[in-house]
Amino acid sequence: MKLDGGRVTGAAAALVGLLAFALSMRLGEDTLTGGPGTRFLPASLGLIVAVLGAAIALQPGPGRAREAPAGAGARLRVAGTLGGLVLYALLFERLGFLVSTATFVVALLIFYGERRWPVVLTVAVGAAGATYAVFAWWLRVPLPPGILGP
Repeated sequence: MKLDGGRVTGAAAALVGLLAFALSMRLGEDTLTGGPGTRFLPASLGLIVAVLGAAIALQPGPGRAREAPAGAGARLRVAGTLGGLVLYALLFERLGFLVSTATFVVALLIFYGERRWPVVLTVAVGAAGATYAVFAWWLRVPLPPGILGP
């Protein structure tokens, strides 16, 4: 097994993930609401990073052609995505979580070439709704209601 940049980066990510998991075990798990405690998110993310880093480090050798450098179209997509993220952050409180998230996903899907409106709307509403369910209902994170709230 030859050491290349991908394997070294994967191994480093696996070690960082394991370290994050180990350090998160020092956090308390008790909560007043009965939901997941302060340890849940860092421990989960540490395990995810460790597993994905190990998968990168242990993947088969490079038998594929080198990728071409990013062109002007790719740079435009990166700039558009970053601009969309800035707008999302600026409008998040005003519009609320559901409206701003669904709008952001619609914009990204259209920007990246999806033209079928049923697909765009289904994915946007589904992503916003699923994320809201996880954070607001399951994890009990207060999210801004914006224009949909009282």
